[in-house]
Order: sequence, then structure tokens, then C-alpha cells
Amino acid sequence: MPRWTRRRPLAAQSACAPIVAGLLFGLLAACAPSLAAAQAGSHPPPYRLFLKQGGDLVVRGDYARVEDRVAFLLPLHAEEARRPAQLVTVPAAAVDWDTTGLYAAAVRAARYAAASGPADFERMSADVAQALNAIAFSDDPQERNALARRTRQRLLDWMEASHGYRAQEVVEIIGLLDEAVAADTDSGDDLSVNLIATTARAHPLPILPDPGLREIVARALTASRLTPVPEERVAILRAAVAVLDDPHSTLGAEWRAVTRAIAARDLDTELRSTAAYAELRRTALAAAADHAHRADVRGVLAVIDTVRARDAELGGRDGNHAAALVAALEAQLAAARALRLERDRRQLTAAAARAYGIGVQELMDRFAASRATIDDIRLLAGPPAAALANLDRRLTDAADDLGARAPPIDVRPVHDLLRQAFMLAAGAARHRLEGVQDGDGHTAWDSAAAAAGALLLFDRAVEALDRVLPRTDPH
Repeated sequence: MPRWTRRRPLAAQSACAPIVAGLLFGLLAACAPSLAAAQAGSHPPPYRLFLKQGGDLVVRGDYARVEDRVAFLLPLHAEEARRPAQLVTVPAAAVDWDTTGLYAAAVRAARYAAASGPADFERMSADVAQALNAIAFSDDPQERNALARRTRQRLLDWMEASHGYRAQEVVEIIGLLDEAVAADTDSGDDLSVNLIATTARAHPLPILPDPGLREIVARALTASRLTPVPEERVAILRAAVAVLDDPHSTLGAEWRAVTRAIAARDLDTELRSTAAYAELRRTALAAAADHAHRADVRGVLAVIDTVRARDAELGGRDGNHAAALVAALEAQLAAARALRLERDRRQLTAAAARAYGIGVQELMDRFAASRATIDDIRLLAGPPAAALANLDRRLTDAADDLGARAPPIDVRPVHDLLRQAFMLAAGAARHRLEGVQDGDGHTAWDSAAAAAGALLLFDRAVEALDRVLPRTDPH
């Protein structure tokens, strides 16, 4: 880009502007024939993923990078009209992203040039021509300066937005525009510095020729070795074998035979691997479910270790499914551990409940031995006053004994019910004695009601205790 340091006299401004404008119009006109020569083709060039290991993968449409994977459609035939393609995912770490990004920019530029570039350039040229006309015939230097700046920025913005389409012509227009403004200004600032911006663009990578069938098949085999998804590998290899088996193929017989042998070998390996993983999943899930049902934690852990060892033997060819299988087995492991904990808790509770039952049996026998006396109180049929005091003392001591015990949590409601029965029976004996001593019939009736309640609560406690106390080992 040239730079200007001399300024023309003010007297030459009015004559200079139309002359330079004429040169600019001439350059725009000279660019017009190049519109018909814009890059065109039967279809736009495809994107490519350049690999760190060398070579590249042709992409149908565009590619999408998601976390550590790249997903794209891999063409499986050279003829665009047939359009067979396979969805493929490859590790992002395998891609040379610098080269891939530069080539993607070149493809976008080529597609733009073949599609809307000529029409957009024509519209931009018309806009610039109008701006140059206004600059050429304006008598106000400041207005010409402002128009020139806006026009120049418009050209720079368009060159960036159009992926550098017709960049050389645009740079030449900007150069003449800068020269016109530098010669046609009396401002004190150095416009040769202020108006001249960097217009140089990096040279785009050359667009590679459309891939032929041989190249497509070779790249399909490369993709089959890169993708970590077994289903994708099988689909790619089957498609490659089908292409190589086409009796109308134009590929060389020797190359077809060698390549087909490689593809068939890889396909057979994949199918055997897929069958092995399917069998591993079936047997591992069944074994883990059986161990989990029996709360056999070590058994489930052994199944997980077996799966990991078998996956290593198979070369880790089905990493996604192996990981999913291990996750399912770990869910079984969690279930086995939870069941083991619950069984251990039940075993501990059962042992405590049995010890509790043994401890309270003597107290319950004491109540049962007093049942006839308590029933006499209920019926207002006795007993003698001497028996009432002894009954009150024995039942009160039993209630205090129960109160001092710490029953298992599952037995606590029954324990409270049993204690209430003893306390109510002791109260019935006490109130019956008071009624006998005072000759008070109301007190006697209150003691009868208490005795009836004590017998009812005791019977309920016996039934409930029979339900909660374990009779056999929980296992």
C-alpha cells in the first residue's frame, strides 16, 4: 500500500477531485468483467477435518464440536446426487484445529464467491460509485474528508464480511481513494497515516479438488479407526465393502481387492467384538442381579472386576457401552450394599428384640398369674383386702421394672402399651382397696373400669409383641 507525504496546493483541489474520481470509476468498471469469472462449480467445496496424524476427513455439510468429540456426516460416494453419508464422531484431540480452521475459512470464501459474491460486489460497487460522485463534486473539504473516511471504512468492512472476495480490487480502490483524499485536503493532520489502514489479508489455503471414490473409501477406513462408537465403525465398514463390491466400480481391480480385504477383516473384528460385548453385558447383568438379590456385595464387585478385565482383553473397543455396563453394575452394587445394611440392621434389631422378649417374659407371667384377681376387680367380685395390697405392690414393681428398660425402637410402642397395662392394673387394685376401706361404691366402680382397661391393654400388648418379636433368623 503506497503512502503519500506531499500535499497538492489548495488551488488544485477542485480540478484534482474529478480526475481521481474518474480513475476510481474506471477501476470499478474494470472490475465488472471479473464478476462473471467468479468461482463457480456444480456444488460448493466440502469442509475437511485435518488430522494430527496426517491426512484429512471429508465432511458432508458442516461439522459440530461438542466437548471432546466432533460430529459430522462422512460422504460414502463420490457422486453428490447419490448422497449416501454416515454420521461419525471422532475425538477432538485427533484434529489439527489450526489447519482445519484455516481451510474452513477458505471454503467459506469459495462458497461465498460462488453464491452471492458477484451480486454483493455489484451492489457495493454501486454504493461506492455514488459516494465517489459525492466526493468529486463537493466543494467542502471537510465534507469530502468525512465522505472519504466513511467510504473507505465501508470498503474495509465489506472486504471483511465478504471473506476477502475480490480483495485485490477493493484494496486498489482504497489506495486510489486514499491518494485522492491525501491530495485534496488542507487539514493539519497527516491523512496518509490516518486514512491508510492495514488491508493485507493472509493468503487462504488452496481449495483441494473434490474427492474421488478412491479417496472417499480410504478416508472412510481412516474414520472407522478413529471413531470410538462401535455402531459407527460397523456402518462405515459395511458401506465401504458395499462400494468396493459394486460390479460397476471404476476403481482398479487390484486396489479394490486389497482394500476390500482390509475392510472385511476390520468388519469381522468389529462384529465379533460387538457379539462379545453383548454376551458380556447379558451375563454380567444377570450375575450382578443375583448377587444383589442375596446382598452379596463382594459378588457384585467381582462381576465389575470381571467386566473391566474382559473389556481390556477386547482392546477397549466398546468404551461407551463398557462404561454404561459398569454404571449399571455399580447401581446393582449400591442396591446390594443397601440390602446388606438393611439385613444387618434387621439382624441386630431381631437380636435385641429377642433379648427384650426374654427379659419381660417373667413380668408378663406375673400379670398372667394375677389375671383372675384383676378380673374379680373388674366384676366387683373381690378379692379380699389383703390380696389387693399385695397385688398393687407386685404390679407397681413390674411397671417400674418396665420403665427402667430400654426397648428396641421397633418394640417401643408395644413396650409402652404393656407398661400402661401394668400401671392401670396396679391402680385398679389400689382404688379397689380404697373403696373397700371407705365403703365407697363409686370408687369401686372406678377400680372396675381400670381393671377392665388393664386386661384389654395387656391382651393387645401380648398380640403386638407376638408380631414384632422374631421367631426365626432373618436370613
